[in-house]
Amino acid sequence: MRKPLLGRALWLGWLLSLLLTACGSDSQNNQSRQPLRLTLRFETGYVDEPYTATLTADGGVRPYRFTLEGNLPKGLVYANGRISGTPQEKGTFELTVSVEDANLSNRTQKVTLVIGETPPPRLDQVFPLAEVSDPFPYLFRVREREARGFQVQIPLKDLRMTLDSFKADASLLYVLRYDEEKGLLDIDAVFTSPRKDLEAFRFIAAPRPDQKVRPEASFRGARVAFYDKNGKLASNAQAIERTPSQGRYSFGDLEAMARNWGRRLTLTNPSAAAPQAPANDSAQGQASSTSPSTENQVAGATQGSSPAAPPAEQTPSEAAQPTQPGPAQPTLPGQERPTQLGQAQPQSRSALSGQKLEGDLNGDGVVDQKDLDLLRSSYAWASVGAGPAAPPANRASPAGETSRGSGASGVGSGNTNPENEENPDNPEGK
Repeated sequence: MRKPLLGRALWLGWLLSLLLTACGSDSQNNQSRQPLRLTLRFETGYVDEPYTATLTADGGVRPYRFTLEGNLPKGLVYANGRISGTPQEKGTFELTVSVEDANLSNRTQKVTLVIGETPPPRLDQVFPLAEVSDPFPYLFRVREREARGFQVQIPLKDLRMTLDSFKADASLLYVLRYDEEKGLLDIDAVFTSPRKDLEAFRFIAAPRPDQKVRPEASFRGARVAFYDKNGKLASNAQAIERTPSQGRYSFGDLEAMARNWGRRLTLTNPSAAAPQAPANDSAQGQASSTSPSTENQVAGATQGSSPAAPPAEQTPSEAAQPTQPGPAQPTLPGQERPTQLGQAQPQSRSALSGQKLEGDLNGDGVVDQKDLDLLRSSYAWASVGAGPAAPPANRASPAGETSRGSGASGVGSGNTNPENEENPDNPEGK
């Protein structure tokens, strides 16, 4: 009895296996008979931002062969089923995509590619959302897209800012003005190179005594104008204009300073800085034949030079002081000490006469902390009652080193907190 039962079980197993195989075969045949179709989806692109899009299809029999007809925006190219590049123009572009499979089946579809104006960087502000009565930190972050710089104006309603708590990213050159009476914080800032996804600055704010406030009432009302990685106002933003009483220099001067930060003007004519040699000296004859265009070269300008800006208005401390025979003359604050006749002066202002490096506000041939201090000293709100601005420091300091301020201009570059430091030129520490 056992043998017939065993034979029947084997026969049933073989039949089940045959049925499963047939079902799998039918499934594969059905899949291969799915119609060919295009599955296209083009995301919106933005000017000056890398863009890629891949043509896709399903069904039919692989491999697929794609073709693309129509005009792509300038900066984009098509190859092997893929659109890539960096668009240089905005607009709406109508394209026709075709696909053919191994069975020579084909499909065609019209698709629209949209390239828009580049959105501005995203601003993240971090502060308490609940009502507070104690001091709290405020953080300003730049997200998603690169920014060259920004202007921000924050109305500190029922709040006071602690100036010496202000800290900025080491790559940020800025000018800060704070009018405590009006409760207004004003910052112009430029990165030495475009940056994104970082904390630009932070400070401590505090409610006025015996008050509870919601910080959102102040910080949600902030005005911000971002400058994109090319130094242009992002997304048609409006610049925050400064009145003449707030300083002689413009945001463009700060941008030029950041672009050339650390650069030094190099003399291409050595005889311009040294005492004149006898008339028969061959070096003098060679120097005299140097063309004016070579005298304006800037050291380290491997990234290309920008058009020179018109010279800024000079103060007496900025004016070039030619070397005179006899004893050395006293100098003004921030001015280099003249040398005796016959002494080498390779980077003197007289030797640099006629040459210009954008951002070099004091004309000493290098863009450094002294220029930033000079720019800041001109940014003081008259309404604060700061009095005359203190002269710039006599020595240069690298970005990020604490510098001494003047008036209410709220100075410091990099991670600095100098505003309340004692200033030997300003005993009141304003």
